[in-house]
Amino acid sequence: MPVPPESEPAANLRCPACRGQLFPRELECVDCGLHLQASYPRNEFARLDDDALHLLRIFVACEGRIRDMERALGVSYPTVKSRLAGLRETLGFGAEQARRKKAEPKPEEAPEPKTASDTIGRLERGEIDFDEAMRRLQG
Repeated sequence: MPVPPESEPAANLRCPACRGQLFPRELECVDCGLHLQASYPRNEFARLDDDALHLLRIFVACEGRIRDMERALGVSYPTVKSRLAGLRETLGFGAEQARRKKAEPKPEEAPEPKTASDTIGRLERGEIDFDEAMRRLQG
């Protein structure tokens, strides 16, 4: 039986001669030794460099909590947000969201809620975000 490699290869492999992207062409089963040769499709995560993959791993480990990511990465909240925006753009989500936002009709401005329960209702319906609700409740 073949011996499995000691370490997993990085998803973002580069040619040692020209630094071009390497594509997988052969797979091997470590249990039975079967070799498969073909052109294998790559997913969007294969485009990520080591820093972006590290950020993605931290995001998953912290279950998306940016405050926890701040501590894990040793950077500020705006830096985490900026890096996540870059990751989103690299994965192709940034352009899609911008197109969707342009296509969506702008909601009419609702009048300022008069009571705390009005504000909480608007927050629950997604008409305002948490920060806006807090501003209105404190103001």
